[in-house]
Amino acid sequence: MDPTVRIGIAEDHVLFRQGMVSLLKEEGGFDVLFEAGNGEELLRHLENNQPDIVLLDINMPVMEGRQALTRIRELYPNLKVIMLSMYYNSSYIAEYLTKGARAFLPKNCDIEKVIEAINTVHTKDYYFDDDMSVSLMDELAYVEQQDESNNRLHLTERETEVLNLLCLEKSNREIAEMLNISVRTVEGHRMGIMTKTDTKNVLSLVMFALKNKIISLPR
Repeated sequence: MDPTVRIGIAEDHVLFRQGMVSLLKEEGGFDVLFEAGNGEELLRHLENNQPDIVLLDINMPVMEGRQALTRIRELYPNLKVIMLSMYYNSSYIAEYLTKGARAFLPKNCDIEKVIEAINTVHTKDYYFDDDMSVSLMDELAYVEQQDESNNRLHLTERETEVLNLLCLEKSNREIAEMLNISVRTVEGHRMGIMTKTDTKNVLSLVMFALKNKIISLPR
């Protein structure tokens, strides 16, 4: 793995943004390719600079984080986005993760947590901490109370096994070895699960698995 993680930052508060840049440079192992003050500026930067990860604030002028995330998912589906917000609650977290963000952090968290999230997203695609797990469980419990229908789709026993291992951050190759099947077969199960559950990424699968009690996250 390349030891340097390339970062783009979109945040309208200049002091916060510059402070984040300074801390990342001081930490080492990160290359901040650009800074943007709003979503439109971010998208212009992305035309010529492709970071590994974008740190994206939600509340910005001109184009807010929600709109920017939607455009990023359309134009750069493989770009990993970590959302930053002063509003850290279950509905916000669930909304942005299902929209394609790979992590959601409160803006008042320690730099150590930001670095942990960046490195985890870079290597494992998404990041959950304990607070996030509790918030997701609370939101899913609320949704379940509002919907009396049985949302659990029919998954085969093998698909359920694969889903559990995907939620445990196992790669296709690791799953193949654990279940004694081929990588191609795992890929087929993965595509089948995503089709049945109408999901597009691992985070969406985790949300589905939590809601339907296929897996559980620690409280």
